[in-house]
Amino acid sequence: MWLKQLTTGTFSTINKKIDRVEFLRRNKKSLSILAAIWCILVIGGFLLLNIVSKEQTDRYLIATSAAVDQLAEESGSILLEAEVLGLSRKVAEFTDEHEALLTAILDHQNKVMAHSDPEQLNRIFEPILAEKRIKNAGDVLISTGHLPDGKAAIVFMRSITYSGVRIGRVVTAMPRSKIQAIATRLRIYKLLILIISTLVVGAGTAMVYRKKRQPPEAETIVSVMDGAEIGPYRLKEKIARGGMAELYKADYLRQDGFRRAMAVKRVLPHLAENQDFINMFIREARLAALLQHPNIVQIFDFGKIQNAYFIAMEYIDGLNLGQIMARLKSGLPINMALFLGIKISIGLDYSHTRKDDESGEPLGIVHRDISPQNILVSYQGEVKISDFGISKANTEPSLTRAGVIKGKLSYLSPEQALGQVVDHQCDIYALGLILYEILTASRVYQFKSDIDAIRTIPEMTITPLNHVRSDIPGGLNDIVMKCLEKNKASRYANALQLHDDLVKLKARMQISYDASDLSNFMRMTFEHA
Repeated sequence: MWLKQLTTGTFSTINKKIDRVEFLRRNKKSLSILAAIWCILVIGGFLLLNIVSKEQTDRYLIATSAAVDQLAEESGSILLEAEVLGLSRKVAEFTDEHEALLTAILDHQNKVMAHSDPEQLNRIFEPILAEKRIKNAGDVLISTGHLPDGKAAIVFMRSITYSGVRIGRVVTAMPRSKIQAIATRLRIYKLLILIISTLVVGAGTAMVYRKKRQPPEAETIVSVMDGAEIGPYRLKEKIARGGMAELYKADYLRQDGFRRAMAVKRVLPHLAENQDFINMFIREARLAALLQHPNIVQIFDFGKIQNAYFIAMEYIDGLNLGQIMARLKSGLPINMALFLGIKISIGLDYSHTRKDDESGEPLGIVHRDISPQNILVSYQGEVKISDFGISKANTEPSLTRAGVIKGKLSYLSPEQALGQVVDHQCDIYALGLILYEILTASRVYQFKSDIDAIRTIPEMTITPLNHVRSDIPGGLNDIVMKCLEKNKASRYANALQLHDDLVKLKARMQISYDASDLSNFMRMTFEHA
């Protein structure tokens, strides 16, 4: 009875206060409908997000459990034979691929046979602190806890059996932040639902009030939310999107009316708070800005505007070599391939030998991701190397853990595949792979996984170029195959030597192919396709 009186009295009081405001009294029905819409949007959105968040969490746990299952199955026979080197390689590959805090393979007495921290070998495995079981995914036990160093982790454990007998177990710990990130995104999305729902109801209220003009402030908000402008750069069309950034064609606009076509690479919004990625992005801009060469894409600007990190660079009106090969489906003419090789090699030589302007010391820039996708060819006949995102330099701190593979699998040098220290000769090897590919219309390497690449690249014998395409002159075959020597001592020592050999071959063959010929080819073949 008391609750009924309180509810009735509260409702009556609110109703009287509403009636005192003419606008609210006259539009009570419309506003009630808008309030109901707001409640439905918020509650429905929250319920949907909770379902999606749970599905994403379960998907992550199941996917990781499946990987742990596979590791346990593959490790059984190796553990039985106590092959420590093989187990350590499995552990290292798993840790790198899944970014685990630790991965360990234990024997039946909990003795560490392989560990992502080599110092733990042959010790008794330290238990997980404050361990709390979450669930089971098949044979994998999933729990939460803290590692001995205090890091919060999600722990996956699975017994290793051989012929039905338990001989050990796999233990791996993933950062709890993987799950917390999902919860954080959920809170952000809930806030967005509140904001959007409020905006929808606010717009409806404005219509009820018959306020015809939208204030300038609202127009500004729409523009910013749109992402149509980043400072002086007006984004026109999306050229490409990757897992970490998206590339736009844009106009640089100045107040005096000056306009210039640019390309703007923008970090995806969900990575704007990822400091490791932002450090890598800043590093790419810093390195690329040092390089000013006709065969390297020029960086003009870098910054952060409206919480969006971006790099502004020259816009290359054309295609990358990967797109060209995909559309042609046949090998390029020898004179064109020679011209491309000359331009790419001289661009590489410039980046490899670039010195610090103040100290005069070599910067030692190595691209590490030379591939057809990163070679741009314009309709004007220009050839440009792009994307120094994973390059290394003597002057820059390393952002790569030892043994981690960087670069596209099909264009790795043997030293990259083995996780060894790399230098400028890995770029020369990659250029050899590109020359081979554009002349034969087939890749030298094609892999299903990182492990397949690690096993194949250092050992595979590459068929001589002129055995695949009979019209390849011996001199060109020798140059390409020298680029592809597994032993670095037999490979070209530097890109300038490669460039000079290509130029000499071009002169010896009396080839006059130049930028105008390349431009004609691009325009006639692709511009109106």
